[in-house]
Amino acid sequence: MKKITLILFIASMFTACSDNTHRTYWQLSQLPIIFPDYTDITIPYNIAPLNFQVEDSVKISVSVLITGRDRYTFESRSTLVQFPEKQWKKMLEAEKGNTVDVLLTVTKGRNDCGYQSFTWTIASEPIDKYLSYRLIEPAYEVWNMLQIEERDLENFKTRLLSDNNITDHTCINCHISNHAENPATFMHIRGKQGGTVYAHDGQIRKINTKTDQTTGAAVYGEISNNGRFGIFTTAEIIPILHSLRNERLEVFDHHSDLIVIDFENGMVGTSPLVSGETCQETFPCFSADNRTIYFCRAKHLPQPDSTKEMRYNLCAIDFDPETGVLGDTVRLIFDAASLGKSVSFPRCSSDGKYLLMSVSDYGTFPIWHPETDLWMLNLSNSQIDRMETTNGRFSDSYHSWSSNSRWIVFASKRDDRVYGRPYFAYVNEDGTTTKAFVLPQKNPEYYHQTLKSFNIPEMYSTPEIYNAHYIQSLYQKGKTESFKFIQ
Repeated sequence: MKKITLILFIASMFTACSDNTHRTYWQLSQLPIIFPDYTDITIPYNIAPLNFQVEDSVKISVSVLITGRDRYTFESRSTLVQFPEKQWKKMLEAEKGNTVDVLLTVTKGRNDCGYQSFTWTIASEPIDKYLSYRLIEPAYEVWNMLQIEERDLENFKTRLLSDNNITDHTCINCHISNHAENPATFMHIRGKQGGTVYAHDGQIRKINTKTDQTTGAAVYGEISNNGRFGIFTTAEIIPILHSLRNERLEVFDHHSDLIVIDFENGMVGTSPLVSGETCQETFPCFSADNRTIYFCRAKHLPQPDSTKEMRYNLCAIDFDPETGVLGDTVRLIFDAASLGKSVSFPRCSSDGKYLLMSVSDYGTFPIWHPETDLWMLNLSNSQIDRMETTNGRFSDSYHSWSSNSRWIVFASKRDDRVYGRPYFAYVNEDGTTTKAFVLPQKNPEYYHQTLKSFNIPEMYSTPEIYNAHYIQSLYQKGKTESFKFIQ
């Protein structure tokens, strides 16, 4: 009876036929198991080839038939499918705005097995050409191999923007762009000769943003569209290791405030509404028109004893983009604490329609909270989309928008809970998002071989004007500008 049942089960999955050459073809009613999972996704027409590995324990060859307005065939003599870049680009350009059908046929000896096909929707909107990310050991214990890399998303070229092997092994914080036509960027380098690296209008400066009246230097933040102002957190940040079995690392702020930096005039300022001992403020960002500052706020509690009770809400305060002066009222935008949740890392789309945020159970360090998801806030009607199609099984956080507001990238640990990798998703006109896909690599086995996490991926359209050797020289020999605090 068991044997008959097994035969019926196999027959329900396969349909076989033979030709005159005695080859056998099996049609499978299941999707192929490939890594990365690139099945049924929306992709930009200017993305690098989505190379993948077919999961199979025996030696096989693979044929890929892509059917859209035209038909395209790609062959591989192994489980590794690598698309030629020229043919790939030609295909995506021809199929822009169309959905193509992808069919894999696997040859094992004299048997050909055809899997159930899947689709790629090729969006008409391009993705920004460049992506930066910090390469770091996932638990942050090792600092001697910390780098910031810039990747060309249209191919597989990379270059180093910073490397702490040549800057005294100091901590390097992530590279952020303001996404403007005339971009301004910043990156923090710690250490005795460090500072905030600020690049704008072809000039690169090293700035000390710490003053006698502030807790410390600038940490998390953004730069205004015109490059003149920055809104940042200044905080005393403490990392601790968890003793709980399912939690590993936590980072909390003893206290934290917001500061406004005037890069043009060398000034640092704040407001009693976003500083002081009563509340903790962090993760500020600009609205698309730069007239509002969104940030995260929680009532001050003693830490680390009360870290699990720290729940941050999304708040906002007006901002004058001409003078850099903050408004006189703080508004509650999203009461996450009432849901037993905590908000971190809000980021606004360039079209002014949406705000993307990380939501976890507590605190402001979402990357090590496995429950962390991305939520989308519609700024016109305050509706929230929990993005169930896009979020994975483990932490999704630290995100960035494309300059055209149609793509997001974020660090996801969905694959193994340990290593963060850059995942992309398409944003529809109504703000809904699609199934996410990982950053393509020339050899997809790279993700099984590297021991680095990709931290805070950031998209932008113009390449950075410096590289790691320039930053080394700036760190060792560059003059550090001191800024003044103003009331």
